[in-house]
Amino acid sequence: MDTLKALMVFMTTAENGSFSEAARKLGVSPAAISQSIARLEQELEVRLFNRTTRQLTLTEDGRRFYSQCRGPVNHLDTAINQLKESRDEPAGNLRVSLPPSFGRHYVLPLLGEFCAQYPKIKVFLGLNDQFNDLIDDGFDVGVRVGMMPDSRLAARHLTDIPLYVVASPGYWAEHGKPQKPEDLSEHDCINYQFSTSGRLFKWEFNVAGERLPLEVNGTYTLNDIGAVVDMARLGLGVAQLSGHEVMPYIRSGELEVALAGHVSRERSIYLCFPHRDHIAPRTRAFVDFVVERLADHPDIRAELTAAAPA
Repeated sequence: MDTLKALMVFMTTAENGSFSEAARKLGVSPAAISQSIARLEQELEVRLFNRTTRQLTLTEDGRRFYSQCRGPVNHLDTAINQLKESRDEPAGNLRVSLPPSFGRHYVLPLLGEFCAQYPKIKVFLGLNDQFNDLIDDGFDVGVRVGMMPDSRLAARHLTDIPLYVVASPGYWAEHGKPQKPEDLSEHDCINYQFSTSGRLFKWEFNVAGERLPLEVNGTYTLNDIGAVVDMARLGLGVAQLSGHEVMPYIRSGELEVALAGHVSRERSIYLCFPHRDHIAPRTRAFVDFVVERLADHPDIRAELTAAAPA
C-alpha cells in the first residue's frame, strides 16, 4: 500500500506540475508530497523530477516511468472506485448452490422479481444434490436442507421442516396405511442414497416426544430426491420426504400422508455463505430477499393442517 500511495503521489504531481497543486488534490501538505517523491526516487535509484525554484518538470526517466504507470494505475483506480460503488449498490456475478427440487420449485419463481429489483446482479444457479463445497467451488451462497452448515460458513436459518411418510392413494388402498412406525416393515419403502457418501437416508419419527430413527427396506433405492417423489406418486412404494418436497402433491391429492401423529421435525433449511465479515452486497441482498419471500411460504412451512387430510 505504501508503494501504491507513492505511485499515486507521483502520478498526481506529474499531471499537475507542482508539489503544492498535488498536495491540494490529495489533501496533504506540499512537504509530504516532496518527501514521498524523494523516497520513491531513492527506492528506484533514479531522479524523476527536475526541480528549480520556478518549476517542476519530469526527467526523461520520469516521463518514461509515468507513461508506463499511467495505464495500470488508472485501471487500478477504476477497480477501487467500482468496488466502493458496489458496496452501496448490489452488483456483479452471484453464484448460488441449490438442491435441484428446492431450486426449481421455490427459488426459480423468485428470480424475475429479484433481478428486476437488482438489475446489476447476474445470477448463476448450480443445481446439485451433492452439496457443493461453497468455498472450494466459488459459490457466494447456498441452500442447505437437513444439515447444519459447515463450520467455516455463516448461515441464516430459514425454517424447520417436517418429514412426512407418503404414498399414492392407490398404494394405500391396496396395502393399507401403517398405524405405527414399526408397521413400515410390511411395506415397500423407497430408500434415498446420498450421492457423496453412499449412505442411506435414515427415516425418523416422533414417538412420545422422542426421536426414533428407523431403517426401512424396499425394492427401490435412488440417489435423486425428485425421482423418489415421482416413484411415490406412481404408486411404487412409500417414501419419507421433507414437507416442502411433497406438499404440492398432498394438496392435489396425488400423495397421502400416513403416520401423521408421528411426524418428525428434525430437518432445517439454511442459507449459507462463506464469509461472516464483509459480506458482498449482492450476497446479502439475495439472502435477505429469499428469507423475506420464503420464511412464511405455506409449502416451506409445510403445515399438514393446511393441506389435504392425512
